[in-house]
Amino acid sequence: MLEKLKSLSMGAKVGIASGAVLLAAAGVGLGITQPWNNQEETLPPDPPPVQQEVPDEPEKKPDEGLSVRAGNEVVRCTLYEGDGWSIYVPEGWSAEKEGTNGARFSSEDGAEMTVEFLPGGGYQGSFVNLSAVEKEKTLLFHRGSGKGSPAVSGTGPASKWDRYGKLFTALARTLDVGGEKPFEEVYIIPQTPDWQEAEGKTVLFLDKDGFIVDSPVMEAVEQYMKSWPEEDRKNYTGQYRINDIQWASSYTGITEDGYIDVFRADVQYRVAQGAEEDLKAQDGGVKIVNGWASGMTDVFVALSHDGGIVENVQGIQAADTSDWVGFASQLK
Repeated sequence: MLEKLKSLSMGAKVGIASGAVLLAAAGVGLGITQPWNNQEETLPPDPPPVQQEVPDEPEKKPDEGLSVRAGNEVVRCTLYEGDGWSIYVPEGWSAEKEGTNGARFSSEDGAEMTVEFLPGGGYQGSFVNLSAVEKEKTLLFHRGSGKGSPAVSGTGPASKWDRYGKLFTALARTLDVGGEKPFEEVYIIPQTPDWQEAEGKTVLFLDKDGFIVDSPVMEAVEQYMKSWPEEDRKNYTGQYRINDIQWASSYTGITEDGYIDVFRADVQYRVAQGAEEDLKAQDGGVKIVNGWASGMTDVFVALSHDGGIVENVQGIQAADTSDWVGFASQLK
């Protein structure tokens, strides 16, 4: 019999087991007697008292502390407090005071974030600016508020900007000045525009068309040369050449739902015969190579657009190309 059971399929075995259970139940229901049914019936002992299980307390989640979300990444932070202000700083970053009431924070891979309060007299509006120098990019948040305008800037390697651009945005939104967060609701963040040099021309690509930057750059250079004092003009022939045009920075927040892309021109000016020694003696930072002078005030072109059409073109000359707050004051 055992061998026969072993050879049965699993379904057959289940059927047999089920039948056995039913048969036992039927036997109990019919009151089948046993040879010793006349013996004194012994009752089974009482079952032990059922102990009510106390449900376990829900596991307490550990304190997650402060953090910001940069894209899909959650970055744990600490709170840095200055005089009347505070900001989240990623764990592991070093901090040092800077200026009267500012601070500089640094990561191990060279990224930096600064908080400062600019004196009155500068640009009184609000904006976000993205700029690039060599292999680094900088994102600057500014709110003009008269005396002590808050500004948060973050600089990181261009190769890691997809991460750092999001991180600096999230950190700037945590800045608290006297209970107010000036950048908490800043949502339109400038990005590197779509541009390239094609067939000797610099082209800014928009949603609807491409805009050639060279023509307004030439106009800006000529306007700059016309502004020279007469005594300076005599040192040059009036000829110039544009060696290169590069994207320099972009603004959001200055125009309503729009962008301002800024391009910088590398320009050289032809030196008049016999004027080279005079220019060198002036020691104005002018460099002369093969009769061409460079190192003068930079020439920029600012293009205002809504992403589809350039609505305004403005040529600007600026000596300090690192002061994007001061540059904003010249925008119209």
